[in-house]
Amino acid sequence: MKYLIFSVLVTLTFSLSAKEKIVYEVGDELTLKRDNSVVLFYYKHDAIELNLNREFIDSPYGLFIDARDLYRIKKGEKIRLVESFRDGKIFKVELLKEKPRRDHYFIEIESLRSYNLINTETTSG
Repeated sequence: MKYLIFSVLVTLTFSLSAKEKIVYEVGDELTLKRDNSVVLFYYKHDAIELNLNREFIDSPYGLFIDARDLYRIKKGEKIRLVESFRDGKIFKVELLKEKPRRDHYFIEIESLRSYNLINTETTSG
C-alpha cells in the first residue's frame, strides 16, 4: 500500500513539474481550437478593468462592459499579438480574417490561458 501511494505521488510530481508555463510574446499567432469563445475587447480600458477585477476579487466596484463593445472569437479564428501592456497582462491583437470590423482589439492574458489558444506557426532562427 505504501509503495502504491509513493508511486502515485511521484507520478503526480513529475507530471506537474513537466507542465510548462506558456509565455505569450508579441508576434505570436494563435487560433482557438475549442468550441468555447474568447472575448476580445474593443477598448483597452475594458480589458484592464477585467484584469483588475480578477486581481482584486473583493473589489467593491462592479464591472460593467457594454456587450456591443465585445467580439467573440469563434472556433478556428486566428489572432496575432501586436503589442503588450501592463507587464504582459493585456495584449493588443489583430484579428486575422479577411475583413475584420476593427483594426485591432484587446485581450487579457487569463483569457488566452483559459480558452486554449494555441500557436499556429513557429519561427525558426
